[in-house]
Amino acid sequence: MRNLYVFALLAGSALAQNPAPPAFEVASVKISSPTDAPRMAIETPGNTLTMRFVTMRVAIAWAYDTQRPMIAGPSWIDSEHYDILAKAAKPANEDEMKLMLQPVLAERFKLQFHRETRTMQVMAVTLPKEGHKMTPSKAQKVSMRQDSVRGPIVEGAPLGELCENMSHDMNMPVLDLTGLTGRFDFPFDIQKYVNVLRSRAMASSERLSEDEMKLSLMRDAMAGELGLHVDSRKAAVEVLVIDQAEKKPVEN
Repeated sequence: MRNLYVFALLAGSALAQNPAPPAFEVASVKISSPTDAPRMAIETPGNTLTMRFVTMRVAIAWAYDTQRPMIAGPSWIDSEHYDILAKAAKPANEDEMKLMLQPVLAERFKLQFHRETRTMQVMAVTLPKEGHKMTPSKAQKVSMRQDSVRGPIVEGAPLGELCENMSHDMNMPVLDLTGLTGRFDFPFDIQKYVNVLRSRAMASSERLSEDEMKLSLMRDAMAGELGLHVDSRKAAVEVLVIDQAEKKPVEN
């Protein structure tokens, strides 16, 4: 009998050490109105998560901290748009809200997935032998300001987040292979590289594909502004593969 009592105490202690994961108190999920302006937005002020006109790919990528090109699923995950409004009991940071969004997607969209490794074309960001041009940052979040001489200045950016943003335009995974950690400040005037690329294309007899132009633009900008090298290669990456998802979410 004593052994059973001790076992019960241990079990109770174990349960006490594993609290329930954080969850939103209320969540509204609906299909975006066709009259809504086609501008995606994700905001996390205080205890509220607001997603406007997001696709399923965008919502899943945000919730699971995965680059959008690393998600495989039906074609509608890029064509259907949704509005998600969720509130927590108390203020939460972005990482906590990502965890809270996961059960919402599972419940409202019946989302099921698995992960697998696939070899695909990626953009690899690497550190040259001569080093980089960035400045270690004291900022704790990403922001951008305009400098009268240097143009747009990015502050407080971790390279992982920069690569994630780059993957939106490149439509392929962007891998940070630099080994650099922390946050950085650097100028990032992409327009001057667009102008150079446009002039180069007009002067050349060769026509570059859209993907080739994007790669050339990012290679020039990353080298010129950050001092980092970018190349396209085949690599094994972990992909989130959707096994099941409903196009119409469960009613609120």
